[in-house]
Amino acid sequence: MITNQQKQQYADEGYFILERVIPNEHLQILRASCDHLIELMHQKMDRLGTDHIHISHRGKRYHIAKKYEQAPRLSEYVFSDLMAEVCRATIGDTAFLFYDQYVAKAAEQGIQFSWHQDSGYLGFPHRPYVTVWAAVDDMSLENGTAFVMPYSTIGVKTLVEHIRDPETGDKTGYFGKESGIPAVVPAGSLVVFSSLTFHRSGANTTDKMRRAYVTQYSPELIHAKNSEELMHLGVPFLNDGLKLRNK
Repeated sequence: MITNQQKQQYADEGYFILERVIPNEHLQILRASCDHLIELMHQKMDRLGTDHIHISHRGKRYHIAKKYEQAPRLSEYVFSDLMAEVCRATIGDTAFLFYDQYVAKAAEQGIQFSWHQDSGYLGFPHRPYVTVWAAVDDMSLENGTAFVMPYSTIGVKTLVEHIRDPETGDKTGYFGKESGIPAVVPAGSLVVFSSLTFHRSGANTTDKMRRAYVTQYSPELIHAKNSEELMHLGVPFLNDGLKLRNK
């Protein structure tokens, strides 16, 4: 499914896009799982008496991380043949599930997300991992789709320092005028990019929620800086190119 040209584009520019590649059964799982996890987050917000948890804001933007095991059948997608092929094409034959999260922007309420590298949220050198951004809904400029910045445009393919916004919790690593490439794609598509690739997303100005699901896979276990503490998930997925688990 992934061509040699796309593999080369990932190496040269830091990303590629696959349209309509998620099987319909898995797409339905992604949609049902998002609704389920948003409801669980609302319950947590109610318990804490807040409308803001980390970079999630009730009724505006949701970032629901490391909860794939709490949604029925979601792991079938996370450890699917499709994800295995993406990993082999980008980070190689050894892969660990490093992180997963839903990014959902409510109708006419979604907050934009600033330019950043995913590695910027770690803030220390490590082997780059791959981010797989799945379009759970049809994506457009109007509903706040993702934008990616090719390496050749920004002239950067290394980790840079990021600055955190105290109000939103966002980290930003680029403040220039380049607009990047928008992923205007139908539901079931993937935007695949390196953790060193700058990306952002716009606000949702439509009357429908915009949902994306992100999985990240690392070529090795990632530990906290100057520590043996494992960061995030670190679930074994591929060894010598072979899947270690299906769900």
